[in-house]
Amino acid sequence: MTDRTDHPARAEQPGVAPDIPADSTIRWDPDSARLPRRNPREIRALLAAAPARWQAFPPAEDRAAWKDASRHLTAAARDGLLEAGRRAAEAPVPALPAALWRAYARTGERKPYETPWYGRRRLLSDLVVAYGLEPRQDLVDAMTDLLWAVCEETTWCFPAHDPRELPDARTPVVDLFAALTAVALAETLAVAGGGLPAPLVERVRREAEHRVIGPYLDSDSWSWLYNGPGARVTNWAAVCAFGAVGAACYLVDDDERLAKLLHKAAVSMGDYLENFDPDGGTSEGTGYWSFGFGSFCQLADLVERRTGGAWSWFDAPVARATASFPLRSRLSGTSWVTFSDVDFQVSFAGWLLHDLGRRYGDRELLALAAGPVSNWDWHRANSAVTTALRSVLSPGYGRDDAALPAPAPSDWFRGLQWLVSRAEPASPQTLAVAVKGGNNGEMHNQNDVGSLIVRCGGEDLVVDPGRGTYTREYFSNQRYTFLVNRSRGHSLPLPNGVEQREGGAFRASVRDVHRDGSGDRVRYDLTRAYPDEAHLASLEREVALVRSAAPHVRVTDTFAFTRDGLAESVFVTFAEVELREGYVLLVGERARLRIDLPDDMELDVSVESQEVVLAQSPLAVQRPTTIRRIAVRAAHPAPKQELNFVLTPVLTPA
Repeated sequence: MTDRTDHPARAEQPGVAPDIPADSTIRWDPDSARLPRRNPREIRALLAAAPARWQAFPPAEDRAAWKDASRHLTAAARDGLLEAGRRAAEAPVPALPAALWRAYARTGERKPYETPWYGRRRLLSDLVVAYGLEPRQDLVDAMTDLLWAVCEETTWCFPAHDPRELPDARTPVVDLFAALTAVALAETLAVAGGGLPAPLVERVRREAEHRVIGPYLDSDSWSWLYNGPGARVTNWAAVCAFGAVGAACYLVDDDERLAKLLHKAAVSMGDYLENFDPDGGTSEGTGYWSFGFGSFCQLADLVERRTGGAWSWFDAPVARATASFPLRSRLSGTSWVTFSDVDFQVSFAGWLLHDLGRRYGDRELLALAAGPVSNWDWHRANSAVTTALRSVLSPGYGRDDAALPAPAPSDWFRGLQWLVSRAEPASPQTLAVAVKGGNNGEMHNQNDVGSLIVRCGGEDLVVDPGRGTYTREYFSNQRYTFLVNRSRGHSLPLPNGVEQREGGAFRASVRDVHRDGSGDRVRYDLTRAYPDEAHLASLEREVALVRSAAPHVRVTDTFAFTRDGLAESVFVTFAEVELREGYVLLVGERARLRIDLPDDMELDVSVESQEVVLAQSPLAVQRPTTIRRIAVRAAHPAPKQELNFVLTPVLTPA
C-alpha cells in the first residue's frame, strides 16, 4: 500500500513522501506515546553489553535450530513450501525495463512496473523459506540470480515516489519499497548468506548501505521522518524505519553508528505513535494497521533482540492500546470498519496478530490470528521476504479454524471520534453501526466527517466503499474527483447539495456520547466540516443504535441555514435499491435493510448508480463495483429542517 499527497508540489521532489496531511494531530498526553528514552551513548552501551550472537531467524546451516523453529509445520505444509521453492527456482526473473518506469509518467498506472517488482520479491521469499527448510544448490543458484537482479535495479523505489523520468543511482530515494527491499535482503543474508557467493553477499551489503541505510542516517530532510508544523508522519515513518534501521541491525557492525541509527529511529517512532488515538486507533484504517504498526512492531522486535532485551519499545502504553485495534474496530462477523483507504474485504497479518497476542497475553488476539480474517499469504504482502519468515516460523502459521471472539457491545475511540455499536455482539448476524467524526486532514483522508456504516444479517448494507485503485491521480490534487474520496461517495448530509472540503479545518465536534445496555448514541456538530457556500448556521448529526426487541438505528440530521436552504442526506450502498411508499428497501445478497423516511415533510428521493473500481490488495485483480447513492432531499427550502431516519433489518422478505 502507498500513500496520499495533500501537497502535490512536494511529489516533484525525489524522496518526498506524498502523504503528509496538513493537520491531522490527535492531541493527548504525549508521554503515553513516548518510547523508553535512550541517548546514543546509552544505546551504544546496550549494544556492547548484548550477546554477540543474536538472531531473529536461525541461519540455514544450523539445521537443528531450523528444525526446532519449524516443528509446528505439518508434513503437508512443509511439502507445500518446498514445492513453492522448487517452482520459484525454475521461474524466470521478471524483467524491469526502463519502459515500465517511463510508462508511469505517461499513463499514471502503477501496476505495469509494480507487478514485476513484487514478482521478484515474491520469488525470493519462496526461495528463502524453502532454503531454510531444506538447503539445496538449485535454490542457491536461483537466489543468486534474483539477488543479482535486485542489486542491478537502478532504484528500489517505485516510480510513483520518484517523479524523475528515469532514476539516478547516484542519488537514491528512500521510499517505502526501497526501505523494505533493504531489510528483506538483510534477512535473506541472515538465513541463506552462508550458502551464497561471498562477492554477492558483499554487494548486497554495499547496496543496502548506499541506497537506504546511509541516506536514512545522513539526512533529516525526508518529509516522512518527523512531525513538524503543518505535517504529521504516517505509516511511511514506521515502514522506512523498519527497512533502514532493521537492515542496519543485521548489516552495521559499528556499534557507535548503529546507536545513532537506533536513536534517530526512536525519535521518529515517538512522533509516529503520537498520531495514534489514545485508545489505539489509527485514522489510516485497518489495512495500514498491519502495514504501518506492523512495521513498527517488526523494528521494535529487532531492537529488543539486538539490545539483548534491554530496550523494549513495546512498553509504550500506546503500543499496547494499538495492538487491540483489530478487536475494537470490528463491526460483526468478518466485517471491519472501512473508513479511510481500506480494502472493503479486511484481513490482518496472521503472524502479527499471533505475535502481539503472545507478547501481551491477549487471548482474543490469538483467537483472531487463528480465525478466518488472519492472512498468512505473504505473496499479498508489501514485503514478501520479511512476512514469509515471520509467518512460517510463527507457531500459529496457517490456522484459520478458530471461532472469532465476540466483540464488546460498543467501542468508542476518543481521538478519532469513532463509535462502533453492536446490538447483539456475539451474533455475526447482528445489527451493527459505525460512525465517525474527526477531520478532513487525516491520514489517507476521505472527505467523510460524519459518515456511517450499517450492517445486518451478515452483510454491510449502508457502506463506506473503502479505497479506490491507486494511480498517480489518486494521490494528486485530483484525489477528490474520485467518488470514493469525496463526500458524495459517503453516507453524509449535503446541505444545499454542498460537499465537505479537505483539510484539518473541516472537522466535527462531539456534542454527546452515551453508551449503556439500552443502546449507544453519538451526536456531532458537523457545521465546520462544510464550506461557507453551504450557508450553514449549524448542522448536527445524531446516530443511535437502539437495543430492543426490534433493534434499529436512528439517524437524525438537523440543519439550520443562514438563509432558506435545502436539507439533504445520502445513504450509500452496494445493494439493490427499491423505493417504496414512505421508505427505501436495501436488498443485499443475504440481508435486507429498511430505511424509513421522514413523514412530516415533502421529500424528493432519488437513486443514482456509478461504477467504480475498488482496490483489494497490491496484487489483486481489480473489478468494477456498482455504488448506489440514495439522496433524500427536502422538496422546499426553509431556514431550519430536520431529516429523521429509522433503519431496521427486515427479517422476512417484504
